[in-house]
Amino acid sequence: MSLRKVVAVVGTAVAALGLAAPSEAAAPPQTWTPCTKLAPSWPKSAGTAAECTTVRVPVDYARPDGPAMEIAVDRIPAADPAHRRGVLVLNPGGPGGTGIATPEQIRTSRLGELGKYYDLIGFDPRGTGYSAQVDCQALGGGPEPQPGESEKDKALARIRWRADKYAGCAAKAPDLAGSLGAVTIARDVDRIRQALGEQQIDYFGISWGTALGAAYRSLFDEHVGRMAIDSVLPPALDLDRFEAAETKARDANLHRFAGWLADRDAVLHLGSTADQVVSTVVALRDELEAHPRQVDQDGRKYELNGAWTVNQIGSLSPDWGYAASALAAVREGKNPPPDPHGASSAAAGFGWDEPRPYGINRFVQHAVNCADATGTRDLAQMWRDFSALQARYPLSTLDEPTYAGSCVDWPYAGKNVDYRPGRSRLQLIGHQYEAVTPYGAAQEMQQRIGGALLTVQDDVHGSLSTLPCASKVVRFFETGEPATGSCAGGPIPEPRPVP
Repeated sequence: MSLRKVVAVVGTAVAALGLAAPSEAAAPPQTWTPCTKLAPSWPKSAGTAAECTTVRVPVDYARPDGPAMEIAVDRIPAADPAHRRGVLVLNPGGPGGTGIATPEQIRTSRLGELGKYYDLIGFDPRGTGYSAQVDCQALGGGPEPQPGESEKDKALARIRWRADKYAGCAAKAPDLAGSLGAVTIARDVDRIRQALGEQQIDYFGISWGTALGAAYRSLFDEHVGRMAIDSVLPPALDLDRFEAAETKARDANLHRFAGWLADRDAVLHLGSTADQVVSTVVALRDELEAHPRQVDQDGRKYELNGAWTVNQIGSLSPDWGYAASALAAVREGKNPPPDPHGASSAAAGFGWDEPRPYGINRFVQHAVNCADATGTRDLAQMWRDFSALQARYPLSTLDEPTYAGSCVDWPYAGKNVDYRPGRSRLQLIGHQYEAVTPYGAAQEMQQRIGGALLTVQDDVHGSLSTLPCASKVVRFFETGEPATGSCAGGPIPEPRPVP
C-alpha cells in the first residue's frame, strides 16, 4: 500500500479518486507501516513516530454496495501499552483540515499525557490530504478588477468566481461532493472504529472537529466512551448569523484591547480611556491610508497603511504587547519594532503558497459548510446585511464576508445536523472572548446535547492544549468526571516603551 495512491485530482477518471470496488463492512486495517515510508510528502509536523494504514468506506452510505474510497489513518501507539485505555480519535477542525499531524501535535502539547495511555488516532477526512484529496483551491484568487469597479462589485465578483469554481469542481465529482458533511464523515469515523477493532472510542476535536464529534455522538453514542470538544460550533449553524456573531465578538475584543491600552497610557500615550484609544487608532488609520509609509524589516519592505493599523488593533491577546508597542511607535512617526512573526505577517495583502497535500482543503471546507448550514444564497440580500455590519462595526468588519453568501450557486441544499443528547461522558470547552467560534455557540451546543462546559478566559481559538488548564481535560479522560467553572488563558505580554 502507498498513501500516494489515494491522493486525487478532481476532473480525472473516477478511479483516480481512490474509488474502488463496493465497500464492505470495515475490515481490520492492513499492516501498520511507518508513515514516512508510505507517504511521499509526509509533513515534518506529523513527526516520525506515526504508523499509517487505510480504511475503505462507501462514497455514499445510502449505496453501501456502490463505489468505495480509502481513508488514510495514522496512529501513535500508547507509550505505556501495559496501561493502555484504548484509542483517542482526534480531529483538528476545518472543515477540510487534514488530521494526520494531529497525533504528534497532541503528543507534544500539554495534553501529551494522554499519549501514555491511548493510541492517538489521526485521519484525513474524505476529500482531504491522503484521503482522495480534491484538487480545487479557490481561496486567494478571483477575476481581474474592471476599470472603475466599486469595492462592492469587486467583492461580489470574487464571491461569484469562487462559487463558480467550486460548483464546477462539484460537477466533476458529484458523488463525492454530495457526500461531504459532518454526518457522512462521522460514519467514516465509525468505520475507522470498526477497523481498529474497538467497541468504543474516546474523542478530542477542535473547532469544526466539535461539530464532527457532536455528530458522531448523536449517531453512535453507544460507541463513545469520553469526548472533549474545544472551541465549539453552534448546533444550528446559519452562515449569515455566524458572520454577524464573529464580527460582534471581534469588535468586543477590539474594545477590550483598547481598555487594556488605556490602562497603560503612561507608557503608550494612546489615550486614557478606551474611547480615546479608539479615536487615536481611527485617526492613525486615516492618516496612513492617505499617506502610507514604507518600512524595511529584515531586508523585506512592506507598507504601513490603514489595513496595517486595523490589523494591530484587532490583535489577539498574546500579541497585545507587540501591537501596543507598534501602534505607539508609528503614531510618534517612528518605525514599529521588529515583528516577532516576521516581516511578511506585518505586510498587508501578502501572498500565500500552500503546499500539497493542503493543510486545509478549501473545496471540502466549502462543501461541508454549505451542506450543514443554512443562510441566504441571495447575494443582494447578503450584501445589504453585510453593509449594515460594516456600518455598525467599521473597525471589526472584513472587506468582504467570510461565510455569508458563500454558498451561492452550490448545487446542494443546506440543512443543519440533527444533534441529539447522549449518555456518554462529554466535556465542552468554550473561550470567553474568542471570535472564531464565539462563546455563545458552546452554550447553545451544551443546551442541545448536554455535557459540562469549561470556560477558558482567553480569546484564542482552540488554545486548550497550550494552557495549564489542559490538565483538567487530561483528568477528564482519566476519571470520566468533566470540569466546570473557568480557567485562565495564556499570559499577555506587556508593551515596551517607545525608544
